Amino acid sequence: MFARVIGQARAKKILQRAVEKEHLSHAYLFAGPHGTGKTTMAKELAMVLNCETGEGCGECSSCRRIGEGIYPDVKVIGPEGPSIKIDQIRLMCSFLAMSSYEGHYKVAIIRQAEKMRDEAANSLLKTLEEPPADSLVILTAENQYALLPTILSRVQKVDFQKLAQEEIISYLINRGLSKEEAVGLEEYSGGSLGKAIEIKDSESMRELYGDASKVVNNLQQLLPHEVIDIGAKIGKDRLQTIRFLDILTDVIRARSFKLNSNTKQDFGRVFGKEYAETQIAAILDYLEELKLYIEGYGNAQLALEGLFIRLRR
Repeated sequence: MFARVIGQARAKKILQRAVEKEHLSHAYLFAGPHGTGKTTMAKELAMVLNCETGEGCGECSSCRRIGEGIYPDVKVIGPEGPSIKIDQIRLMCSFLAMSSYEGHYKVAIIRQAEKMRDEAANSLLKTLEEPPADSLVILTAENQYALLPTILSRVQKVDFQKLAQEEIISYLINRGLSKEEAVGLEEYSGGSLGKAIEIKDSESMRELYGDASKVVNNLQQLLPHEVIDIGAKIGKDRLQTIRFLDILTDVIRARSFKLNSNTKQDFGRVFGKEYAETQIAAILDYLEELKLYIEGYGNAQLALEGLFIRLRR
């Protein structure tokens, strides 16, 4: 049961016990960082509840169609644009109220549930308060505290943790990467298998991570025109700049904090300098401020150039 979910032993134990004892909640919140298996687990639970063998085999017709997104009794929704809208939730609630077509359970999975607009969340409340028989709602969220308290009080929370290094490395090696490649991707993943896979499968993502690594490792040694070129290449696209700042944050976190065995103090070496932990934290805060500025349609290229100038001082 849940064999295709990497790690998350505690979450698996909670859900397996609920299935075996027939004590499933009517609604769950799978909460944790991006790329830790929340949506995968939600689909796996839907398979278990509708599997022809009762185990979530992954091989029967029901399991295969759930995996492919074409099973009539399982519906997955997520943000359309920046948010989940009330019409999406109304359609989902109507879906749950109908009788099952062929399975045992009607299952609705709401990805990134924290992006529900307030009116959408309020529309969901009635279904959570009076759930139809043999139905299950699964919400996934990276930021559970962005959900309305009235939603949080009506779901059972299952926490998802960042994956261990060896779990991510082993997965990537089993998917054909060399150990060196797998270790490199894991370093940037921040415990997120989803992020590691995203980098692995996207040439543009690998290029952005390469630029971020170059800035983090060699900023002081880069010639002025090289710094300008990086800013110009990335800064021409606002969304790409925001993504670059996210990646820069990931790379700094992956590279910076090391334990000094003599002083027992955490410090990092980034941008060709050594920084105290508090200084690294200030840099990360500044990156978040820049993202908000660019999201507000600030000049992305000028923002990057200003960032690089500040970090080279």
